[in-house]
Amino acid sequence: MTEKRNKYILIGIPHCGKSSLGRRAADILQLPFYDTDLMAYKRLGVRNPLDQFRAAFNGSFMTAQREVVYELTELDTDAIIATGAEIALMPGCDTRLRRMGTVIHIRRNLEAVLADITNDDDQLIMRNVKTGEEEIMREKSVKLYAQELSQYEELADLTLENDGSEDDGLEKLIALIKQK
Repeated sequence: MTEKRNKYILIGIPHCGKSSLGRRAADILQLPFYDTDLMAYKRLGVRNPLDQFRAAFNGSFMTAQREVVYELTELDTDAIIATGAEIALMPGCDTRLRRMGTVIHIRRNLEAVLADITNDDDQLIMRNVKTGEEEIMREKSVKLYAQELSQYEELADLTLENDGSEDDGLEKLIALIKQK
């Protein structure tokens, strides 16, 4: 089993800053960085938003995510690991995350997250069959995961409030990591 103290696992709703803050903190602290979403997409050969949607819809993305977490559990180096939003909610993965290292919940105001993704040009829009209205899938995903905040909070060893600028969030993350 690997040592817990030098692995920092970032969890939270989509677009809260896990990947962007984690990547930048890893660069500054000279630690390896792993992004479970990117690792899972690579395993599946996903190349565009429609492929991402298909992988999520047919369950293959969740399976790949689980495999990636199990693989990273055996990692024998210090690291910062950004997880997909669903990993913290998947039975079995939560226990592995706790054993793997220090779990940090990156918390960002829902309205700020929604404002950020509204400006994204790469949107997958679907029509709701019941209402006939168009729905932006990323927005719908963020709202669904936000309903599970208590599960993220329960799993976390530490919480980082990321409601300021990205630089402010980075500064807070590095301070948390250096405290441990």
